[in-house]
Amino acid sequence: MTLGPSAARQLGNRLEFESLISDVSSRLINPLHGEVDHEIKDVLRRVCELLDVELAVLWQWSSSAPETARPTHFWCIQEDWRPDETMHDEQYPWARQQMLAGRMFTISSLQDFPPEAAVDRESCRQFGIQSGLCLPLMVWGEPPIGALSFNDLKASRKWPDLLLKRLQLIAQIIAGALARRRSDESLRSSEEINRATFEQAAVGIGHVGTDGRWLRVNDRLCAIHGHPREEMLCLTMQDCTHPEDLDAAQDYMRAALSGEIDGYSIEQRIVHKDRSLAWINLAVSLVRTAAGEPRHFIAVVQDITEKKRVDDELRDLSRRLISAHEDERALLARELHDDVTQRLAVLAIQVGRAELAVPDGAHAAAMQAVREELVRLSEDVHSLAYQLHPAVLRELGLTEALRTECERRGRQGQFAISLSIDPLPPDVGMDTALCLFRVAQEALNNVTRHAGAQDVRINLRRLDGGLCLAVRDDGAGFQHASLIRKAHLGLDSMRERVRAANGRFEIESAPGRGTTITVWVPLQGEAR
Repeated sequence: MTLGPSAARQLGNRLEFESLISDVSSRLINPLHGEVDHEIKDVLRRVCELLDVELAVLWQWSSSAPETARPTHFWCIQEDWRPDETMHDEQYPWARQQMLAGRMFTISSLQDFPPEAAVDRESCRQFGIQSGLCLPLMVWGEPPIGALSFNDLKASRKWPDLLLKRLQLIAQIIAGALARRRSDESLRSSEEINRATFEQAAVGIGHVGTDGRWLRVNDRLCAIHGHPREEMLCLTMQDCTHPEDLDAAQDYMRAALSGEIDGYSIEQRIVHKDRSLAWINLAVSLVRTAAGEPRHFIAVVQDITEKKRVDDELRDLSRRLISAHEDERALLARELHDDVTQRLAVLAIQVGRAELAVPDGAHAAAMQAVREELVRLSEDVHSLAYQLHPAVLRELGLTEALRTECERRGRQGQFAISLSIDPLPPDVGMDTALCLFRVAQEALNNVTRHAGAQDVRINLRRLDGGLCLAVRDDGAGFQHASLIRKAHLGLDSMRERVRAANGRFEIESAPGRGTTITVWVPLQGEAR
C-alpha cells in the first residue's frame, strides 16, 4: 500500500518527533554539570522548527517574588520577539492559576479564551500571540516549578491530542532536569555550608567510627590534641583518652552502640602529643543508618583545661576560706567554753554564796533569780560554743556528732527527728566529716526557721565511693525556682562547702510538700 503525500509527511513528522523525544530524554536524563541550560534551549529550537512554531518560552516562578515568573529559556524565530521581561500575575492571572493547579491548556485562537480570561486574552493580543499552548512543569507530584509555552505569532492553529501528549512528555523531561539541577545545587550548597561549619568551628569536631577510630577531624580538634590531621586519622579516641578515664568513656560508647542511650556528654582528660594532660568536655551523638544500624559517632570537643584550672583555684580558695572560718569558730568556741562559761560558773557560785548569807525575803529572792539566770546563760553559751565547733566531732567522729546534734535539737521540742546511719568506714577524713556535719546542721537551722515541719528524717549512708547525706522534712516547702531570684545564705553556704569537697548538692522542694536536701561527698582519696 502506497501512502499519499500528506500521510507520508505525517508519518515522517511522527518518526522525527519520536526520534526527538528519544534524543531529548537521553541528553537531559543525566546531563553534564553546566550543560542543562544549553540542552533545554536546543530542545526548544528543535521542537519549534519541527512544528513550525515561532516562539517557545520556559517560565520559572521567582523564589523571591512568587507572583512573578521569569523567562529563563526561550527560542524565537526573530530576535525582536524574544521575551526579556518578567511576567507578572496581573498580566496572565487566569493562565497562572491553571499552571499552579497543574492544568495544561491550549488556545487555537484568541477567541478560545474563556470569559474569565479577558485579561490574558488582551495580554496575548498586545504581544502578538495568535495561538498557543502552555504546559505546567511538574515532577514527582510536587507543585509546578514553572511553565513551558509554545506560541504561533502568525496565525491560529490546531493542537492535536497526539501532539499534546508528546509535548507533555518533553515538558516532563525538562522539568525533571531542572528539578535535579535544583536538588544538586541545594545539596552542593548544603555540603559547602556543612564543610565550612565543620572546618571553621570554634570547637573540635570529629567523626568517629564504631571502633573509636577518627574518620574525619577539623583543625580545632587537631589543635586540642596536638596532632596534625594525618596523625589524628591514624589514632582512636581510646588512644587519646587518659588511662584513668578510659573505662568510663568506653562504657558510654558501648551504651550508645547497644541503644541504651542516644548520646552522652562527659568531662574527661586527654593525653596531648607532648604527653601533657588536658581537660575536655566531650559531647557524643550516634548517627545510624536508615535501617537503624550504628554508622558513626559525631564528637564535639571543647578544651576546658583553663576552666578546670580556674575552678580548681576557686575551689582551693573556697576550701582555705572555709578552713580559716572553721579555725575562727574553733577559737571562739574555745574562748566561750574555757573562759566565758568558767567565769559565768564562778559568778553563779558567788551569787549562790551571797544568797545564803542574806536573810529570807526580797533580797534572797532577787539573788536566787540572778543565780538561776546565770546558770541559764552559761548553758546558752555552752550550746553556742558547741554550734560553733562541736568538739565531739573531732573526738568521737561523725556518727556521734550527728547523734548528739539530733538529740540536742529534739530536746528543743520543735519537731521530731529520726536518724539513720549506716556503718561508716574508718577512713572518713575530718574535712569530709565536717562538711557533712555542717550541711546537716544548716539544714536543721532552715527547718527551724522556715519549714514549720513536724517530722525530720536524716539518713547517712555509703554510696559510690563516698558518703550520701539526706535531710527530709514534711514542712511548708517552697518553689525551687524562687532560689534563683534571691540569695539564700544558708543554702549557698551548703553548696559552697560541698563544692569545695568535690561533692554534689541537690535540693528538691515544692510548696506544701516539704524539702529534701541530698549531698554526696567523696571519701578522701577517692575523689576524681
